[in-house]
Amino acid sequence: MRWQILFFGLAFACANTSSLAVNPVLGQLEFIPDSRIEGDAGVWIDGQYVGFVRTLRGADRLVLLPGEHSVRFQLLGYQELEGTIVIEPGTKKQYRLKMVEAPNMTYPEKEDTARLRFLVQPEDAAIFMNDVFVGHVDRFDGRTGMRVAAGTYRFTIGLPGHEPFETSLTVRAGQTYEIKTYLQEGDLGGQADVLSERQ
Repeated sequence: MRWQILFFGLAFACANTSSLAVNPVLGQLEFIPDSRIEGDAGVWIDGQYVGFVRTLRGADRLVLLPGEHSVRFQLLGYQELEGTIVIEPGTKKQYRLKMVEAPNMTYPEKEDTARLRFLVQPEDAAIFMNDVFVGHVDRFDGRTGMRVAAGTYRFTIGLPGHEPFETSLTVRAGQTYEIKTYLQEGDLGGQADVLSERQ
């Protein structure tokens, strides 16, 4: 479910605008997560995945051309957020992001799930399961990994500027599986389709 919001509404609050001394032509955008949860949200700018909130914080991490841009946030278990921002040249805008849990979410019992671990470099790559963004690699590389119900899943792992990795996996309850790969830098090929906005 998509939620159309204005950036001066409840979900986003403008914290401040300051002058960019380094580049007076471009504008800078920074997201301030309301809690640790929001730091894991994936970010799409103008329909293209650009990373997750935590990696986009700090000076000059997200620099955009002046004008209007669409912004979308996704995080598994939380409502998707969308909005439109206007970037002005030579300015820096900070926006506070607050995610809201999705209603009526149900999860299978642990004994009915398989565990998936993702051992992928770079660790800030995005994971899509059946074309749905589920998070970035370093959320699911530890002992807990990702819990999924038994079945067959199609995974795409991608990062802008790298060739995507795709695979299908059939899992059984009570088993542990690992997906291990290294994303090569280079020609994007189908990367734009993989990381672009999913319907």
